[in-house]
Amino acid sequence: MTVTREKLVLESPAKVNLNLEVLGARSDGYHSIRSVVVPITHHDTVTLTPGGRKFTFRGGQGAPDDDTNLAYRAVKLLTTRIGVRPGLDVKIVKRIPVAGGLGGGSSNAATVLRGVNELWDLGLGTRELEEIGLELGSDVPFFVRGGTCLATGRGEELERLPVRGTLELVLVHLPIKVRSEWAYANIPPELTRSGSSTSMVKVALASGRVELLADHLVNDLEPGVAGAHGEVRSAIKKLRAAGAIGALMSGSGPTVFGVAVDAESADRIASKLSSGKWKVFRARSLG
Repeated sequence: MTVTREKLVLESPAKVNLNLEVLGARSDGYHSIRSVVVPITHHDTVTLTPGGRKFTFRGGQGAPDDDTNLAYRAVKLLTTRIGVRPGLDVKIVKRIPVAGGLGGGSSNAATVLRGVNELWDLGLGTRELEEIGLELGSDVPFFVRGGTCLATGRGEELERLPVRGTLELVLVHLPIKVRSEWAYANIPPELTRSGSSTSMVKVALASGRVELLADHLVNDLEPGVAGAHGEVRSAIKKLRAAGAIGALMSGSGPTVFGVAVDAESADRIASKLSSGKWKVFRARSLG
């Protein structure tokens, strides 16, 4: 974070789901989930500049500049809640793929909430910001909280998890579109959800055993999405063939990530895959 009298510059991180168990539909239209979520170094940049009387917003490449953007709505919701409307310019430089299963929009919204709270000295605590964030989306509270978390409920019930070491990751973003509503509606009915993947992922993170983690990567949304989009299966196979010890689709996709044994291995994997038609990113987990 960079703070000056004129502006506030913040990194807005992406996330990956190391596992995602869908437990069933809820009466409010959402699904109950159990997921270990990790923030990563791949990020957008959000710049907040106060001054003047107007609110201007630039959502970044591929992102809308209106109230369909969660970050735009975050400013409007916060100003309405607090009752202040000073001039503000919001600029987002996008690096996280839009609608990629990496939580970019939710992260931008959370970053704006935290940033405006800091910039205008509103004095809101983390819990208050999380409650405001939940009105915007299920993933927003996670990005407000920060750190590796177990997310339950619709994603808003968060438990900070102990983590030893850093995960070295290679992300592959595929040129396909997957709506999260479609992904949830197309979960194979025969899936069994024992909760064992969550337990083992927690153990692996706490002990720093990356091989154990790689053996328990599970995403209940992946079979349905991969069944409709063969590129997901292909990307997972190519990540493994290039040296990843585990690979998984993040969230509702279509981005797939591979876990490497160390940074040098991750660099080699990224180099092998970067010459193709897919967008390949190197990242690591944030503490």
